[in-house]
Amino acid sequence: MPRILAIDTTGDICSLALTGPDMELDFHQSLPRQHSKLILPEIQKLFDQAGWRPRDLDFVVYGRGPGSFTGIRIAAGVAQGIALGIDCGVVPISTLETLAFEVGVDESVSRDLWVTLDARMQELYLGVYTVDEDGLPEIEGTERLLKPESLSEPPEAVQLAGNGWLTNYGFSAAWQSCIARSGVSGNLPRALYAARLAVLQVERDDEILLPPEMALPTYLRDNVTWDKPAKP
Repeated sequence: MPRILAIDTTGDICSLALTGPDMELDFHQSLPRQHSKLILPEIQKLFDQAGWRPRDLDFVVYGRGPGSFTGIRIAAGVAQGIALGIDCGVVPISTLETLAFEVGVDESVSRDLWVTLDARMQELYLGVYTVDEDGLPEIEGTERLLKPESLSEPPEAVQLAGNGWLTNYGFSAAWQSCIARSGVSGNLPRALYAARLAVLQVERDDEILLPPEMALPTYLRDNVTWDKPAKP
């Protein structure tokens, strides 16, 4: 079992975890606009509690987005700085995929997961996943940024996760009914699940382990803003 530091600051939650052989420690608190001030002291507290030093890590996991522009940059920057300092790799994990993994580990839920995060500006970040027999989420298509009114009608059997479903951004009557039936918790990505997911993904394909300079954020809104439609 590798020794991992995981970081997710893509929303109001500052989420950190240290995981390793027979040990899991995490910090998961709502700290709006305080991430940059508190993240390093809280990471040090976890190291002190574990009795580890940064050079004991095998790699660093970070929430690459989508999410808050500032929060994504903080997670990527801190992950890169720590990994450069101890010469270890980084593993970027999608925030939507982390939520899908957290929900998907419960075998009683639907194997079809629709995960959303509040993207502000009346928009949602969306990922649609199936869960394989090992509990790993596999995305259908790509992560998207969209307005609720552009959603297709909900499938008959679907599991919902993420705080995007709890917004009032204009869901259709069919989606409002689906959300009410699903009892969505509105949870946000937790670094502990990102760490667990990263271990499984690295076991499957160690090429996702990247050099520190490749610790980059993912901005879905940038793509939408700057991609120009093709001329007719």
